[in-house]
Amino acid sequence: MRAGPHRALGLFRRGKLDVAAVPLGDIQAVLRDPQLRPAVRLRRLNAVDLVLAEPGGALDRSADLRRTYSETADRADYQALVPELEAPPAETLRPSPHPNVRAAAVAFSRARKQISHQPRVPVRFAQPRDPELAYGAGVLVAAWRDLGLGAYFGKGRPDARFERVFDPKPQPGRHVIPIAWAVDAYLVSPRVQGWRESDRGAVDYSRLKSRARRRFR
Repeated sequence: MRAGPHRALGLFRRGKLDVAAVPLGDIQAVLRDPQLRPAVRLRRLNAVDLVLAEPGGALDRSADLRRTYSETADRADYQALVPELEAPPAETLRPSPHPNVRAAAVAFSRARKQISHQPRVPVRFAQPRDPELAYGAGVLVAAWRDLGLGAYFGKGRPDARFERVFDPKPQPGRHVIPIAWAVDAYLVSPRVQGWRESDRGAVDYSRLKSRARRRFR
């Protein structure tokens, strides 16, 4: 059965679905729900949500501009609104259980003071098709624009894209600004047996069975 995220949540609550993805922005609400909490399956993915500078674009050409964007990225709001505090911010492509919050705050303050002394360089972001990434990109672009940077969404050749990259590794010649690690959140009925999810978010649905020993569909 195909249903939108919130309709699927309602169907799951009424026992009409055995598996449903947790809708964007609902992780903490679902965890606080005594009926749904036992069914939550949260997994931190081996993936980073990041800004990828397009070759020849504004962020690709200027290391100083790229550093300003990196140091003023609103990772805290992104972490609170998208992975909903279930995955940490990403300062690099290497997992870090304890990000250096103090160093990030000092860098943010320094970069923010310098913005008014820099030329306002327009940086066009591509609009992600994935709703979750589009929402996160909107949070970041709005925050950068509020600080006085020239971030905006627009048609035409983009200067940067917002993407989720699995198995992140440095790519020679490509510039990225890591924002946050990613999580997957599903609701799985206790009737379902054999639930397994890889750290890339892949589920082998062919192995799922109900307690009635029927193949899960």
